[in-house]
This record gives sequence, C-alpha cells and structure tokens, in this order.
Amino acid sequence: MTSATAAQAVLVSQNIPDDTPVFGGHRNLIADVEIPLFGQSRLWPGDCLRRPANRAKSAWQASFPTDPLWNLRTREVVFGMLNCTHKILRDAGLFFQAETWGMSSAKETCDKMRLIAKWAVKQQMPQDLADWAADDWQDYLDHHALTSGTSTLANDVRTIRFLRTFAPILSGGGLLDDPWPGRTAADVAQRTSTGELSTPAIPPAIWWPLLRAAWFYIDQRAPQILERRNQRAAATEASTGPRRQAYRTQDLDAKIAAWVQDPASLVPVHARDFRGYRAGSVMWSTLSLWMTDGVSSHVFVGGRNSELHQMRQGMVQRLVDAGRVRPITAREGRAALGDIPQHVRARNRRPKELDAQVRAWLADPANRIPVRRETSAHGPAGEPVWLTLESRVFGTVVRTNVFTSGTSLTRRRQQWVRDAITEGRTDYIEDGDLDHDLRMVRAACYIFTAALTLMRDSELQEIERDAVVEFFGSPAVASRKVKHDESRPRRKWWIIEPVAQAIAVAERLSWHDSHIFATLAPPSGFLPAGTRGRAGFDAFRDIDFFIETVNRTLDGTGLEEIPQGLVRPHMFRKTMAIITAQQPDGEIALGIQLKHAARRALANRVTAAYGKADANWAKEFDNQLELAAARKLVELLKARQQGEAVAVGPGAVRLHAGLDKVIATMNTDPVLQAQVADERMQVSLLRDEFAELHFGTINHCLWQASTAECQNQLPAEQRGRQPLLGACQPGKCRNSVLTRKNAPYWIAEEGDLQDTLRRERLSPPRRESLEIRLADVQSVTTQFATLEA
Repeated sequence: MTSATAAQAVLVSQNIPDDTPVFGGHRNLIADVEIPLFGQSRLWPGDCLRRPANRAKSAWQASFPTDPLWNLRTREVVFGMLNCTHKILRDAGLFFQAETWGMSSAKETCDKMRLIAKWAVKQQMPQDLADWAADDWQDYLDHHALTSGTSTLANDVRTIRFLRTFAPILSGGGLLDDPWPGRTAADVAQRTSTGELSTPAIPPAIWWPLLRAAWFYIDQRAPQILERRNQRAAATEASTGPRRQAYRTQDLDAKIAAWVQDPASLVPVHARDFRGYRAGSVMWSTLSLWMTDGVSSHVFVGGRNSELHQMRQGMVQRLVDAGRVRPITAREGRAALGDIPQHVRARNRRPKELDAQVRAWLADPANRIPVRRETSAHGPAGEPVWLTLESRVFGTVVRTNVFTSGTSLTRRRQQWVRDAITEGRTDYIEDGDLDHDLRMVRAACYIFTAALTLMRDSELQEIERDAVVEFFGSPAVASRKVKHDESRPRRKWWIIEPVAQAIAVAERLSWHDSHIFATLAPPSGFLPAGTRGRAGFDAFRDIDFFIETVNRTLDGTGLEEIPQGLVRPHMFRKTMAIITAQQPDGEIALGIQLKHAARRALANRVTAAYGKADANWAKEFDNQLELAAARKLVELLKARQQGEAVAVGPGAVRLHAGLDKVIATMNTDPVLQAQVADERMQVSLLRDEFAELHFGTINHCLWQASTAECQNQLPAEQRGRQPLLGACQPGKCRNSVLTRKNAPYWIAEEGDLQDTLRRERLSPPRRESLEIRLADVQSVTTQFATLEA
C-alpha cells in the first residue's frame, strides 16, 4: 500500500489527542488570542505568538501536506518541535531543552515535508517509513539538488532526521536509522550538491553604485520628498475636514452605545410593507445616516455581514425587542434627512446639484485648483488632479467620479475647471510620483543600513523609534535578535554617522507608532478599533524597485547605472562581512557584529566562512592593494626624478632601477609627456612595474620567490606562493627595501637595544643575543644616515 492509496479522510493520531493545544510550555503567548488545536489539519496560525516585523501574517503559520498520511506525520513532528517539554513527549522517552525550535523552524519543516510528501506520492514510496532504504532518501536529495543549493539541502537533511528524532510519537512509527550515520547535515549537502555552497555575495560592480545611489536618496532627495509628503497630508486634512473622523470605528461604536443607552432613543422601523421590507423591520440605512450625519448608510449593514455589523445590529435589536420603536413611512424617513448636511453626500446626488456646487466652488477665487507640476504616468504637466479636486470641492475623500466618469456631464465640468485655471489659483503638486519617491527613500534607508550594519532582515525590520544609542562609547543601533532566540533579546550593532542619518530619515518617513520600517500607508480608518497596521515590508521587492528606478532615471539624477544582478537582503550581510574580514582583527569585529561572539566555539568557523572572499571580491581587493601600493610610490617617483636616492637595503638597487624605468618611459613617450602632471597616469605605470610590491611598517618587499629569505622557513612544496611576513629578514633579504618612512622604527629599536645593554645585570647569553641584534639594526641605520646625506 502506498501513500497515494491512503484514505483521504483526516487521520487521527495514536499519541496526541485532537483537542491538545499546539502552543504551550514556556512560550510568551499573547493573551486572549485563540490557540490552534492539534486536530486542525489544514494549518496552525501563529497569531498567539509575537510575529517578527519582516513576516507577513500569511507567512506566520504552519501549513500541512494534503496527503492524509503525511499530513498527520507532519503535524506530529511539528507538535514535538513546538512542545519540547510536553508530557506526551516525556512519556514517549523524548527529552529536549525548552523551546529548542520556534515558529519559523516549524513553518520551514512544514514546507520541507510538503516537498517530501509530493515526491513520495509521485514515486509511490512505501507507506511505512521503516521500509525505506537509505538510498531512497539519498534519491530524494539528488532530485532536490537539481534546483537547490547546499544550505537548502542541509535543511532537507535535518527535516528528514526529525522523522527519526520524533519516531516514538509518530503514528505508525518513524525512521529506524539515520540514513547518513556519523555525517553532519552540511557534509551530506556538500557531497550531494551540484553547485556552490553558501550565500552569494553582491558583486563589487553592483555593490558600490548601489550604495552611492542609496546615500544620494538619503542625503540629497529625502528632505524634499518628506516635505512634499507633509504638504500633501496637510492639504488633504484641510480639504476633508473633521468629517472623516465619523468613519472611525471606535467613535461610531461609542456613539451607538450612547444612543442605545439614552431612554429617549427610538428605533425607526417601517410603518408598512415597502419594497420588500416588511412592516416592523428596522430602517438600517436611515438609522445609519442619522448616526453619521449623512456620511454613511452602511454602519449596520455592509457588503458582507461582518461580526462588527452583527454586534451593532444586536445592540439595536434589543431596543426593538423592548418595544422602543418609532414606525415611520419611507417619505417620513427621507424627510428626516433634512437636518443632515447635504454637501458631504456627493454620491447619488442629482447632476444639477453637483453642477451648482462645482460652479460655486470655482467662483470663489480663494479656492486653489490642484495641478500636476510635471508630466508623469498619471497625466501631463498642467493637468488638474481630478480626484484631489473632487475631495476639495465636496469635502470628502469618498471617490464618486464627479469629474472622471467619462460622460458628457463630467467633460463639461472638466472644461469649467480648465477655464478657471489662472496662475494665481493653481496649487502645483506631484500627486502620483510622491508615493514612488517615498518608496525609494524607504528602500534607500533599508539598503544603506543593511549594507553597513551586517544585520539580518528580521533584525533590521525590528528597529524601533529612538533606537540609536551609545554602546561602549560608540554609536550603535538597538534591535531584537529573532533568529534562534525565542526570547527575542535586545542587541546592539555598532554604526557610523551616515547610518544614524539613514535611520533618522526612516524614522521620519514611518507613520508606525513603534517601528521605523513599515508599509507606506497607515491603516485605514475603516478597520476595527485597535488595528495598528503591519510593521515591516517585503524588502526584496523594494530593492528590485530601487535598482530599476535608479537605472530608469539616470538622466535626471546623474547617478551611475547599477548592473543587472540578483540582490537580496541576506546578501548585504555576506558582502560586508567579506569587506570587513580584510581589515586587521576583522574576524573579531565580525564575530561581535554578526552576533557570533556569544558562542565562540562555533563562531570562529562561522565567521571565517562568512568573511571568505569570493572570486569577484578577491579580484577587487587585489586591485585595491596594487593601487594603494602604487599611490605610495608616487612620492618616491617624484624624488627620484630629482636624482635622489629614495631607498636603502638589499633591494634598493632593484627599486631604483624600476623607478628609473618608469621615468624613462614617461620621458620618451610623447603622449605620456603631455600627461606628465596626471598622477593617475603615474599610478598606472607604477602599478604595472611593481605589481608584487608589498608595503610594510619597518620595510617594503619587492616580492620575488627565488630570492626571498622567508621561503627558507617553509617546506619545499609550499615555497614560492606568497611572502611569509612573520619570517621576514629586512636587513638580509634581497627583496627588502627601506625608505625614510621606515627609519623612525629602526632608530627607536637601536635606542632601546643600547639602553638595555647598559644594564649591568644581564646574563652573558642574553647580552650576546642583544649585541648581535644591535649589529644588524646598526647596519641598517647607518644606511639611513647616507640616505639623509
């Protein structure tokens, strides 16, 4: 019997009752939120757990395979992950540390199980996992390796091993043996994978122009864009007035509750049958218009009969049951609306009334007509922004297409508006482009902060207001560490001043009461009371949008083009780790900033892997090192042009010869003679001549393997690859050269040795070694004296 032939009904677990809550233990559950039960076979929402800002609600749930057998199997595994210390597990002999796995791990396991189930059903694998051979699991990995990298395959291995870990609570049993005994998941994935391991880095050709473009929007564009946003908000508030507040749920509920509690309140009901409404039925639309001063007729009945509408109807129905009603006719109901301000109700009004109000508004010279400043996808320059105009004329934000329905009446109204446009009455706005610019600012702040802090996407999107703090005397940003930490501890990442500026801009942009990265628009006033709106956004979409927009608007911004290529949030962390690892003590700094320092036993390996340069960045660093060395040679070149000796030491002759060759090239080439003042040209020539020059503190190395003294310290098979700086002998090696900038270190050492030798209480062997070293140092310092002369 195969999985494909299993019964299509929901299967019942032999060990876990269906009414068992799936979230328990010591987790921080949100009060008064329903906890899913084990018997829910389609999905388990994680609403009772605090959701990270970078996760949408639809991504914070465990969704199970459709195949009944794999559905039950997955639910049992995930239950074990979410309840590590549950009595059911302990009774089965399973003991784990509390909260070993979280909701993110559970969701990932479900995703992996769905793929395994789909493959197992298609291959008609045995129903009993004990009948699977180790080669069967390897076949699945080989199949998945065609479209996945090693990190994904490693997670597949861990998921498969869950079937053995939780075997005691699986109905029908799990795996009896590990398909890959004695091997780590990473090793299995590495041997299976057909591609390259690990997260890719952003290539240098994309990295530098992307960061420059992000900083341009943060430093140059953001102030103007945010000011335009504030102006638009002020204009909207001025045009709509306070009437929009009547739509707010909490205000309406309070008003209805007060009306119900008033003993004088009577519910309007139909006095007789009318258009399908029976006598005695509540006149919901009339009552709604009374409650909202004519703004809405759907307070009690909407397009869908929601729980909110049912609650309000129940409040009114209790008055009806108590006999507190007022029978009226439809004519009387319409007459009762006479006290309601008519100018807020543009919808369903007669054309003559609309025309009269448009003409009256245009006749007032104080009213300014909103006009688009520049041509955009939304319309040409100089064209009125019709929806904004409608909100100003009728004092409402409800769209009724008074100017845009395409009829002869609306075309006539548009002509009235165009005729009324004068220079003194226009209000230039960038209606449609502003939303795009705001999105560009948000993307720029995210990109810049992600690139220079090494924070994960989840940590970035958990940054809250006032997050810039001081940490051990340096500026830092505080946020929550989500990955592998159910308690979500507060951590700090060191930053530089430009990053602090980016965070400040993001804070100004965000409407959210706590988080600085949120959706661009606040939650609608029509949503239930207490709705905060989502904190966080889909960062990868904004990154793609930012790059596309920058490349499309190069003529207007003057920025350089960003080459095409995949850029994702986790790649910033990898790329900056590569750059940082090249600095002195870079691994230590990376371990702290990457938050690997808490577990140093593993951190060295993880940090080193993160900071390992790929081919693109290795080439970039090589080029930068060559250029840096060539720039330092420019000063020596200028001195050599005056006939001076610029270096001493065993390799000084080679250095002088190379500089003389560059000078001769510049003097004999007519093209180069015309560019002799161009330092960039000199740097280019020097880089080509001294490609293997390594600058140091106490000397410089003209690397040549055949004459390098340091290579004598290495086995024969390892010689000739690169300088061994720890074994350098500056006074003896024929590759060594010394310049005036090296002199202070040698002179200082000579003085220290002489001071030490003046001590009387030195052992003979110690004195002899110091005298030998002093002789070596003086052989160099005497050469510096000739160089100065």
